[in-house]
Amino acid sequence: MTSSNDPGYVAIDVTSKMGVLDDTTCVELLESTPIGRIGFATDDELLVLPINFRWYEQSVVFRTLEGHKLAAAAEQQHVCFEVDHWDADKRTGWSVVVQGVTHEVTNWAEEARLDDLGLVPWARAEWRPVWVRIEPTMISGRVLR
Repeated sequence: MTSSNDPGYVAIDVTSKMGVLDDTTCVELLESTPIGRIGFATDDELLVLPINFRWYEQSVVFRTLEGHKLAAAAEQQHVCFEVDHWDADKRTGWSVVVQGVTHEVTNWAEEARLDDLGLVPWARAEWRPVWVRIEPTMISGRVLR
């Protein structure tokens, strides 16, 4: 994690020790954790679901089944994806948000490359054969020191 002296950190509020993270630091944090949350609209509702993912070729990729997440991907929907970390004892943490558009991966060569990532669904009751990519339109991050 960056300190207030690191180039990836820009103070927002000296009192609260809240800061903005640069894009490079945001990507490093995205690469550091396997679980995030995807938020999107479906059936006139907002839905947020946990997913395990990888940061791959400047985008978020994850596996899914038929259902809400895949329906959002098939529609090339705008989504929000978030990862974070919080240390309650130290009262420190960070959050990275990726806004973007989802696309179902249908190219067999790209699917094969993604299969090589070794991303195993955390809910193993049923295999998730469909890959979805979130193409970022914006990445932002905050840190609390």
